[in-house]
Amino acid sequence: MAGEKLLTEAACKAAKPKKSLYYISDGGGLRLRIRPDGSRSWLFRFHQNGKENTCSFGPYPDTSLQQARLNASDAKQLVRSGISPSTAKKVSKAKEIIKGQTTFGVVAKDWLEHNKNGWSKHHIERNEGLLRRFLLPEIGNLPIDSISEALLFTILKKVYDSGIKESARRTRAIAAQIFAFGRATHRGTTNPAKDMSDNPYFKKPPVNHFKALGKDQVGDLVQRLNESGKSQNLDPKTICAIKMDLYTGLRDNSIRGARWKEVDFEDALWTVPAERMKNKKVHQVPLPRQALKALSSLKPLTYRSEESFIFSNNGKYGFMSENTIRQGLHKLGFPVTAHGMRSLITDVLNEKGFNRDAIERQLDHVEPSSTRRAYLRSDFMEERVKMMQWFANWCDTKAKES
Repeated sequence: MAGEKLLTEAACKAAKPKKSLYYISDGGGLRLRIRPDGSRSWLFRFHQNGKENTCSFGPYPDTSLQQARLNASDAKQLVRSGISPSTAKKVSKAKEIIKGQTTFGVVAKDWLEHNKNGWSKHHIERNEGLLRRFLLPEIGNLPIDSISEALLFTILKKVYDSGIKESARRTRAIAAQIFAFGRATHRGTTNPAKDMSDNPYFKKPPVNHFKALGKDQVGDLVQRLNESGKSQNLDPKTICAIKMDLYTGLRDNSIRGARWKEVDFEDALWTVPAERMKNKKVHQVPLPRQALKALSSLKPLTYRSEESFIFSNNGKYGFMSENTIRQGLHKLGFPVTAHGMRSLITDVLNEKGFNRDAIERQLDHVEPSSTRRAYLRSDFMEERVKMMQWFANWCDTKAKES
């Protein structure tokens, strides 16, 4: 009888395999296929545009008889509407795949991958850190278009109110770039983070400019760095990094990722590769005796091969993390930034009367005048060697006077 349900769960379970595959019908086009290997699966047979077609509903018993009947009922409605159940199933599956590819976390990962080749390690580290701390735990698994401005505000407000105001502002900017990337790759249509750019709640915090290390503080700092035993509360790597900052004038980012292969102890020269220099050019730095002594003391602790990081740690990138030098200075009682050392070096060397061009080359400053840049072909190495040794000796003298 048409439409009569012929199968029961017991009949489905009892169906035994034969030498060739066969079918048992539930009526209305729904059939259970039994293969010789004993596997069973549901098929729905329908006619459309004068042709017979078949659609699979999955294996039995994973798909129960009751579920197969519901699927068949839905398929019949699609056929009556002129839609192929097979096509609809493929579209539905595609939508599920696309849905999985449009979560905020997936888009954020793709955004990082797409852009990281043009970023410095510091920039990658900062962006990944903000994402990992503040955004991914909250909205990483949500479809990107489901994230409202109100939800994003709640997340950023919590960060801002905790006191790390600049991190909240940077996190919003990163989120805006990810939403924009989602739109560019046709996975999203909105950008709630961009809409929040002028939100008055997230006021820009006042800039706290730490003063450069004063000339009258140099002696005390060197004494503190040279302390040992229980009186020394800094890690040896942090001590050495601060000394490199003081004795070379290199930027924080150039120091932290240094490898042992860059240091020539015989010629007292440190060759910093272009990727760690702000101006993206290889930079050679003379090392005074005090700097060489500090590096030699650290070598037994971190040297494993020429490729080893001088200031190694167990973090993601394997080397000293951002702000370690600044935090070390503060811990010693000197509220200055690592960059403040460069200001000190500039002032002291200029007052002593050293060649201004040699000082600028030592600090890797860019000469704004293209004409003058063309003129300044020399690296002033001979003068810089004498200059930085004089400066390191001056620091030692200040320490003795303290």
